[in-house]
Amino acid sequence: MSSRFNRRSLLRGMIGGATVSMGIPLLDLFLNENGTAFADGAPIPTRFGTYFWGLGLTDTPTGGTRWVPETVGPGYEITPELQALAAVKDKVSVFSGFRAIPDGRPNLVHWSGHASILSGVAPSSTGRFEGASFDTRVADALGGTTRFKVLDIDASVSRRPISYSTRSGSTFASPDVTPLDLYQRLFGEGFQDPNSDDWQPNPDIMLRQSVLSAVTDQRKALMDSVGHEDQIKLEQYFTSVRDMENQLAIQLQKPEPREACVIPTPPNEIERAASVDVVNANTKVMARLLAMGLACNQTRVFNFVHTGGTSETYIAGNSKIYHQITHDEPTDAQLGFQPETSKLAGLVMEGLGAFLNEIDGVKEGDGTLLDNCLICAFSDTGYAKIHSIENIPMFLAGGAGGRHKAGQHIHAPGESVTRVSLTAMQLAGAPVGEFGDGSMRTSRPVSEVMA
Repeated sequence: MSSRFNRRSLLRGMIGGATVSMGIPLLDLFLNENGTAFADGAPIPTRFGTYFWGLGLTDTPTGGTRWVPETVGPGYEITPELQALAAVKDKVSVFSGFRAIPDGRPNLVHWSGHASILSGVAPSSTGRFEGASFDTRVADALGGTTRFKVLDIDASVSRRPISYSTRSGSTFASPDVTPLDLYQRLFGEGFQDPNSDDWQPNPDIMLRQSVLSAVTDQRKALMDSVGHEDQIKLEQYFTSVRDMENQLAIQLQKPEPREACVIPTPPNEIERAASVDVVNANTKVMARLLAMGLACNQTRVFNFVHTGGTSETYIAGNSKIYHQITHDEPTDAQLGFQPETSKLAGLVMEGLGAFLNEIDGVKEGDGTLLDNCLICAFSDTGYAKIHSIENIPMFLAGGAGGRHKAGQHIHAPGESVTRVSLTAMQLAGAPVGEFGDGSMRTSRPVSEVMA
């Protein structure tokens, strides 16, 4: 049945001689018969995120594992350290056997693994990548129509903020590090409620946009007057200015209604302790805020750090941190693995499970927000006791709007981690045909998980 209303329609009327208008929320009327897209054919947007935790999962000296399922393909079983993913198992693909390939460069402990996953190149020094992290390429493809092109979040309660997102390889993003920080960024000054009928453009933003435009208008004359190296620097600068202009322009437009958007109440400040229970509680609260930020179309791309590569987290009452335990704890002769390390790995995975469950708990269209997300979760190492960069745990979670054939275990011993990175980018919708360099250069995504 046809209707004269669509998702951009406004209800108009008169009050006291003044014209008023009111937006319409995301109704089933505006979706196709299956609830998988808007009725006009426009898809429900795909969101993309990375999720990082330090110290991998538990392998054993004899080649055993506490996390790799025995079943390959669909219907994999839940292993001891993946118990926290059971509720969303059918929406998570597990990738085992993949490795970082250093091409003769040293294995930089707690750095080479995730640097290779994110940049596609084995790093030559700790603290920097050899190129941009791949999330920036996804942000360029997906993030141009939202208030924030990308959000960076650190739940680790570490001594200094942690982010592994970079465009230059040397300067990393500045993350929000508390739930209150994230709340204020998402729902504080500048937030526009997409379901409000009381919206006015912000004159401060109009002024800032006009100033930036004036600077951009003079770009050509300045570019013509400087040398090649300065031209490169200026091009990077003006690119960032154009990005800022785009973000400001978005804030001057009345947002489209979002049925799933419910503004949360401000969170309380958390205890400043890096015990794993506190970090996991922090993760859950920040995931809930992030989920609403995604549902309210504040961003479509995010990077989330649960714990850093040299994780400082610990079990409350224990004098040793997780990182130290992985190296100091002997392998139990009867069990064949490090029991305390494995316990901590399971607790850290509870953080990932809580994160995914919060995203999955938001209804959107005929499914959930997680169904319209693609989240690439990974660590820095395989067997942390020896700083292995073999068998680095990697997961893809979410339906990616129907493009991800989730619920599979892909086992590919010796294959480059960049194949998973490339798969993630393509599933998210980024126009990338090749990724990585040297032995990690690949144009082969993991086709088994691509619909």
